[in-house]
Amino acid sequence: METYLREPRSVETQRLLPFTGEGAYHGATKRRGEPAASSASRAAEGPPPVEEMRPRTLEAYAASGRRTIASFEATFPNLYDLKAELGEPDQDEIRDDGVTFCWCPFELALREAGPLVKRVLEAMRPHLHGDKRYTYVDAKIQYFAKGDLAVDSQLWHVDGSIAARDERVRALGHPILHDLRARHEAPERTPHYLSYQSSTHCATLFATEPVTVTLPELIPSFDVLHDAVAARDPRAGHQPAGSIVAFDGFSLHRPVPAEDDGWRLWVRGIETDREVRLSNSIIECYGTVFRP
Repeated sequence: METYLREPRSVETQRLLPFTGEGAYHGATKRRGEPAASSASRAAEGPPPVEEMRPRTLEAYAASGRRTIASFEATFPNLYDLKAELGEPDQDEIRDDGVTFCWCPFELALREAGPLVKRVLEAMRPHLHGDKRYTYVDAKIQYFAKGDLAVDSQLWHVDGSIAARDERVRALGHPILHDLRARHEAPERTPHYLSYQSSTHCATLFATEPVTVTLPELIPSFDVLHDAVAARDPRAGHQPAGSIVAFDGFSLHRPVPAEDDGWRLWVRGIETDREVRLSNSIIECYGTVFRP
């Protein structure tokens, strides 16, 4: 499947959907409303999970026959490290950059990128860890009216969660479960992320202090995590315009509504041991804006 798309942008052609809050997020590999794939088709999409994404807690539940999900104390150190400030580009420069990327290999993205994304990727390169098998790029150019959201969610969440959708999950009464405990028991295996956002009017909100909350070991959605974190009301800050920040799979962050009208470029670099093979073409709808 294609991992990049070159197309002209205009306010009139910006793709819009009603905001539902159902939780589609940056880099999601399933269209909103698309039914879950069968276990057979999922198995055909790629190899078994690498150690970084192995749901060890779920495996233990399946082996023991346990059906009640226990809780644990989850600590999120909330890495948020400002790596570079590139200056805020003008609106025409953002609009005209022209290329969307979704789980695109880094070197391919660098070759195909427009001038602005190319500068961002070149600035990201010195900050890559280089200790993972794959480095991918997500990037999207979106036009927001005041109140719009970049994704169909406003929940506190983490990227790169260990998610499973199989018979073991269905035995616990859910279509999907995120294995939070597995990630916490092997923190050295977390993916690494670099994020760039161009503008002031729709900047991701990052938690900037450690947070410890009691959570189920396995959660069916980020609603449970969001409620626990929101109750703690951690210190948080918006990513500065034109900046690159480093974060990881323990960094709590959430989308916020646009404070004004305008274009925004968002770029994410992802270092992971997981090979991503898109099972369907989502590039055409990547970059959709969600309007309440």
